[in-house]
Amino acid sequence: MTERYDAIIVGMGSAGGVIAEQLTQAGLRVLAIEKGADHGPEDFAVTQDEMRYHQNGSQLTTIAVDPVTWRPTVTAQARLLPWSSGPFGQPISYFGQSSTGTGGGTLHGAASSYRFRESDFQMRTAIADRFGEAAIPDGSTLADWPITYTDLEPYYERVEYEQGVSGRGGNINGEPQEGGNPFDPFRARDYPMPPVPQGPGDVPFVQATTRLGLHPFRQPVAINSEEYRGRPACVNCGFCHGYPCHVGAKSGTHITSIPAAQATGNLVLLSLSRVLRINRSANGRQVRGVTFIDSAGAEREATARSVILSAHALQNVRLLLVSGINATGQVGKNFMTHNFGRFTSVLPVATNPFIGSANASSAVDDFTSEMVPDNDLGVLWGSPIMSVAGDLQPIEAYHLMDRRVKKFGLDLKHWMRDNYRFMHRMYSQTTNFPHPQNFCDLDPLVKDRWGQPALRVTHDWTDHDANSVALLGRYKQHIAREMGATDYWMDAPRPPYHLSTHDVGVHRMGENPATSVTDAYGEVHGCAGLYAVGGGQFVSYGGYNPNETIQALAYLTADHLIEEYSASLAQQGISDSD
Repeated sequence: MTERYDAIIVGMGSAGGVIAEQLTQAGLRVLAIEKGADHGPEDFAVTQDEMRYHQNGSQLTTIAVDPVTWRPTVTAQARLLPWSSGPFGQPISYFGQSSTGTGGGTLHGAASSYRFRESDFQMRTAIADRFGEAAIPDGSTLADWPITYTDLEPYYERVEYEQGVSGRGGNINGEPQEGGNPFDPFRARDYPMPPVPQGPGDVPFVQATTRLGLHPFRQPVAINSEEYRGRPACVNCGFCHGYPCHVGAKSGTHITSIPAAQATGNLVLLSLSRVLRINRSANGRQVRGVTFIDSAGAEREATARSVILSAHALQNVRLLLVSGINATGQVGKNFMTHNFGRFTSVLPVATNPFIGSANASSAVDDFTSEMVPDNDLGVLWGSPIMSVAGDLQPIEAYHLMDRRVKKFGLDLKHWMRDNYRFMHRMYSQTTNFPHPQNFCDLDPLVKDRWGQPALRVTHDWTDHDANSVALLGRYKQHIAREMGATDYWMDAPRPPYHLSTHDVGVHRMGENPATSVTDAYGEVHGCAGLYAVGGGQFVSYGGYNPNETIQALAYLTADHLIEEYSASLAQQGISDSD
């Protein structure tokens, strides 16, 4: 028997949880299908386990379940990503895939919660105005978004107040705020909570950047600095990035939006279930529902007027492609990810980096976005430089060690003894311009356990990518020297990873179906009722973490869906209260 709902949501992570809450509270009957477990607070009562969470990635999907292959160019043979979670853990300290289960990426993220700047939505225009149209790399598909910061500002505010974000605004209705970021985009209200307590390693960063004439500000994070909406404040346990929060202070939809949706009685949540394909009408122009495997291994079908794909961007694309949905050939194009340019220092004063969250610290925006300084490397777009003061456990510190030091025996022991308590980190998130050479499609050889093709990523770092890291590295060196660092080192400008969970752009939004996959609300061109929501909608990518923008887009989509639902009821002569 086919099950019928008003809406079906695929993936109950950062975006899916938000949409589920909004739709169910508006009276829609919603089926949510999540391939991972349904997490509750009791699942994470003890999370301070580096081997389980950080090294072996117990919250991440595995190669056996969700294989992803990678190749640098179309002429190379693709291979399984070596940094995906597997039986021997991760060889580098970045996740190649997002978390599974309710909460999704909000489970393991460091909870940085940035708004994009006004110019980040108009990147092509801003670059052309400053450097000339010819400066844009040949062949790049860089474009402006079909929406602006002004359009999204109310939804950013909803994220900050409904999910819970700590910080200090720098520009409230055009009025500069003391202690805030002087380069902030405008906002109607300050954050609902003050910044989280500052980590000790951040103090020399703030002092040094201030002496250099820069403008440090406390980073906004989706972590409670005080009790908020029934959830406790952060206890500074030092296990945040890569870990679920054992007290629930880190915002995650598994403890914010999803319980609220369940309380309405309008949500049917099927965990440990997997969607196999999206079903459409005979002409392909209307979504009908999905076919999925439930937790008992039975194949089932469900129908709905709306189907919302809200998994990680790469998984949204894989599902579109295996369902044969790619009429314009744009699904999987415009792949972008972040290059972090990690910079590690050893300071003369103890930083105790095992205390507090990763971003219980500050950043400087002096080099970000369109404000990138004139330079001899041809870099067209900047990034904030972020101080990382806490959340550094011994195994992660091992991964960050100076490559000149032997990572075994007495050399390792002595280095950790002498340096671990004095480590400080900085990072940036440099822009990748979308380009036809970077894309996702289906691997013709590798299949998952259900016999479906794996996703294949074709991506390599360009000269502009590498030069961006090198340019920001110069500024990090100045800061490290001003901090009195006794030693420092930086990742290579062309790092070995090609996924970062900050992967976006692959089902970009736009008004022209020939160059985009969805409209501004996430509805897929040419298939009414089918939505693909999240980082895959991004048109360009600046230097900020994607999650707050992903959730802002989820609120925007939810409002649109509710308006459509209400209009449909009105046409049928039915009120919401009937």
